[in-house]
Amino acid sequence: MTRLPVHPHRFAARRTRRTRATDVLLAALLCFPALAGEARADDRCGIALQTNVCLEVNPLCPATTTPLGPNPGSWPSYQRDPQHTGWSPAPGPTCNNVLWTTKLKGGIFAAAALAERTVGAPETLYVPVGKMPVCALDPDTGAVQWCGTDELGKNVDRSAPTIGNGAMLYVGTRDNDMWAIDVPNASSVRQASVAWRQKVCTDGDVSTPPTIAYNGIVFMGSDSLGAGTVMAMCPGPERQLKWCINKIGGGVRNSSPGLSQNGHRLYVNIGGGTLGAFEPETGAELWRVQFETPRGIGRAPNHTPVVHPITDITYLGTQSGIWEIKHTITAASARLLFSTEPMRERVHTPPALHPLTNTLVFGASRGNSSTLRAIDLEGNLKWERPMPGGRFRNNPPVIDVDGRIYVAFAKSIYAFDENGNLLWELPGLKSYSASPILANGRLYVGQTSGTVVAIGGCS
Repeated sequence: MTRLPVHPHRFAARRTRRTRATDVLLAALLCFPALAGEARADDRCGIALQTNVCLEVNPLCPATTTPLGPNPGSWPSYQRDPQHTGWSPAPGPTCNNVLWTTKLKGGIFAAAALAERTVGAPETLYVPVGKMPVCALDPDTGAVQWCGTDELGKNVDRSAPTIGNGAMLYVGTRDNDMWAIDVPNASSVRQASVAWRQKVCTDGDVSTPPTIAYNGIVFMGSDSLGAGTVMAMCPGPERQLKWCINKIGGGVRNSSPGLSQNGHRLYVNIGGGTLGAFEPETGAELWRVQFETPRGIGRAPNHTPVVHPITDITYLGTQSGIWEIKHTITAASARLLFSTEPMRERVHTPPALHPLTNTLVFGASRGNSSTLRAIDLEGNLKWERPMPGGRFRNNPPVIDVDGRIYVAFAKSIYAFDENGNLLWELPGLKSYSASPILANGRLYVGQTSGTVVAIGGCS
């Protein structure tokens, strides 16, 4: 075989390009120590933990005198409560009056939380934003109380924070971590300190909003390369993995684990098409039921289970519509309550549940053509409204005590009465990719641009 000669100038050019590339890489590492710090964070994952992410399980949690469970407040966790109803026992705003706006650094793709730092303290608005990954704002004025932490991390993405176990804030980020952040008390503190971070060593973003049980156990999930991981963390200032399931049988992405009202069952959406029930103390599986063929979760859909606080029946917004899951202790059955297949629409947000009127409100989309609907718990359509020009992705509606519905959709915020009639609209220039939260007569929501909007002060 005849070898073609290599031109010496061409060889020298290739070597020069390689040398320049090496120089650029070394210069980048020297000039940006923050990037090197983020890389070192992955040193927590040795070969053993990469092989078995559940290696550190210790089921015996240490004793703690800290108050346990979700903190008191208007909206302490994703969709307000561990059942993810999206319902507030307080009224929302009856007008579109903007009280204040605050611009933060980074994008907002998940809902905020509003809770007391400790029992009896004034409420604080906790906003997940960019790489901070959380900023604390005064809900009355929008003034920033503190922003960021003493550790570096990646984007918070779609994990809404939850506040509980005393003065702890839990949130997931795209560096495969769930963060436990000590919420500072002093007004002079400009950033919070990180108590601990739980890493998922199979390269699994923690985009699930964490859920806090009434006894303080914190549940988190991860896509974990499509195999799915669910972890339970002990309450307290030290990191301790109480139990862990890997592989669970499908990715857990954006979907927050739901809890029964009595705290005896944990519901996890597995791979978008299966619901599993687990014993919260041990992680033992009670049952699982496949309600539809998985079609891939994707980056934006959120199939969080919504649990009726009285009947314990679970409702799911999915690719094909709204599903109802009834169950006993050891078995479950699924029924398609309302199909969106004839409209070729998909439900990529959890429904909001008004437990007093037994009404489910949900958005469904086909491309950028969308519909907001309300159904009863037998699947009968109560009303529907077209929502053109955008799509429902991880931005579920919320409901106040009087049945008013609030939706952050495309570039506007909408309020409807219980019959679907438009009460008011607040158009804007920037888009929304997260749900609003409700307080007494107020509504708070973040834009993808990083601006937080507060609405209220109505007569």
